[in-house]
Amino acid sequence: MPNSTGGISVANNLLANTALFNLNKNQQTLGNLVKQLSSGLRVNTAADDPSGLGIAENLQAQVNGFDTAVRNVQDAGNAANVADGALSSVTNILQRVRSLAIEASSDITSANDKANLQAEVGQLLLEVNRISTNTNFNGINLLDGSHAGFQPTVNAAFTITSNADVGAGGALIQTVNISTAANTIVDGSLELQVAQLNATQQALIVNFFTSSGGVGNPPGGSQISVVTLTSGTTGNFLFDGITVQYAGAATVDVGITSFVKITQFITAASNPTSPAFNFQSGANEGATIQVGLLSTSTSSLRITNVNVATTGGFAFLGAEDAIGQIDQALNTINTQRAQLGAVIVRLNIDADNDNTASVNLQASESAIRDLNVGQATADYNKAQILVQIGTTVLAQSNTNAQTVLGLFR
Repeated sequence: MPNSTGGISVANNLLANTALFNLNKNQQTLGNLVKQLSSGLRVNTAADDPSGLGIAENLQAQVNGFDTAVRNVQDAGNAANVADGALSSVTNILQRVRSLAIEASSDITSANDKANLQAEVGQLLLEVNRISTNTNFNGINLLDGSHAGFQPTVNAAFTITSNADVGAGGALIQTVNISTAANTIVDGSLELQVAQLNATQQALIVNFFTSSGGVGNPPGGSQISVVTLTSGTTGNFLFDGITVQYAGAATVDVGITSFVKITQFITAASNPTSPAFNFQSGANEGATIQVGLLSTSTSSLRITNVNVATTGGFAFLGAEDAIGQIDQALNTINTQRAQLGAVIVRLNIDADNDNTASVNLQASESAIRDLNVGQATADYNKAQILVQIGTTVLAQSNTNAQTVLGLFR
């Protein structure tokens, strides 16, 4: 503030200068308060709070990121629901095909009836492929395998789907082990049936039905094997790359049948040019969720050659194998739906987390940038009064020089 010497001066009106100085300062304060009150912000420019502005902008970037991530997560959840709906339709189709296969698995079903059943099966499999090809979200295919990402190796496996008891106690099939290179095993069903070889000797008749085309010659075996049985004595044979240990059987066991479903080795697969879906689920780089959606085509589900109307002496084996194929496909679909459901749950949790983070960060940003309106209003009234008083004082100070004329009277 300018100093006053207290004397009467004509060259400089020190009282007016002092009044003007304070008036300008109060006017500037009033202008700043008007800007703050009209915008609702304490920090409008970098000059208002340089460090605070930097912090507030960083916080706002995080808030905007989390808000956008919530929308990303919601879109991803909607896409996952579309995929799950399509998988539900595929499940219903597979259930129907399985019912048709069971209906065909009877020798009293005529060849014409089986042909009609196969006609429906063929149309249903075409629908599975249509769903796989056409299911999309926003024009992006979901179930054609183009976004499967990396898929690990599926080892060759076996499932004893039916095992009869033998008269000596226990089961006909004792153990099953994969005994050769995994990539030599083919999809199919192995049938073991106790038959009367001659008047005094029983035998184990082994049939193998390949899913790719009927009764065939798998590595390590032949189309039909006959294994002589001895009551109470176990043995084993090699067929389609697996070793089957069986129990000894007697006359009382003639006619019992056991089945083994064999699934082949599938090599690991990856799709680097079109990897699994990535969803940005957070505000920062790397905050992503990855989801790989497998193809649901009949080829991927390994049901391309389902045939419930196989002809020949082993016709029923085709329908039996079809049941096993569909069961395998259902397990694949069920696993994929479970994984997809888990992803949907995760996405919902992620959306809640993003919303929570956004709210809390917005509160922090508000504490820095937003105006305390009550305090600012009080300061505004104070500044307005000071400006009005300053204006009056300045006007009065300008009249003080008139007193000098009185000295000349």
